[in-house]
Amino acid sequence: MELLNIESDLRSWSREVLEVPNDHLKGLPPCPYAKQAWKQNKVLVVEGDDITIDALRYCNEFYDLSKELVVVASFNIPDLQEFSAFVEGLNKDFKKLHCMQFHPDFGAEDAELDFLYDNDWDSNLDRDYCMVFIQDLRLVVNASDKLEKLGYYNAYPRSEYNELVVKRKERLQWL
Repeated sequence: MELLNIESDLRSWSREVLEVPNDHLKGLPPCPYAKQAWKQNKVLVVEGDDITIDALRYCNEFYDLSKELVVVASFNIPDLQEFSAFVEGLNKDFKKLHCMQFHPDFGAEDAELDFLYDNDWDSNLDRDYCMVFIQDLRLVVNASDKLEKLGYYNAYPRSEYNELVVKRKERLQWL
């Protein structure tokens, strides 16, 4: 019997949602790089009690880990606004990294991100959790540039596109 934890839940979501072609994205998967990253063991998922302490630790250690993505996760969920401010602060303090958040109170439907919620996947866990995704900023921007040429971001509302793609590029220019 498989132990049900955040990593197994996240891996299931990746397999069943992120890695499969999506009509909202012109047949591209929501994360075209996920399958390969998992396959090449380039993803580290860390589950802890205090997401802020753990995120700070893994931002500091990121380049020593030889991973493309570190996911710091916790069942102890902070307030959405405080969490958003914390992740924004990570991006300011760790200029070479790109940190992105997942919080269960963030409304993908409100943000019109159909490809994130228009699917049949259900979590195997009975509790919500939050996550901080940590990646190298340069790699993320390069990957975004490739996807942009394929029309990938056409499905994104302009405000989300600006928040995700434009802001990252601007940050990279200041390195």
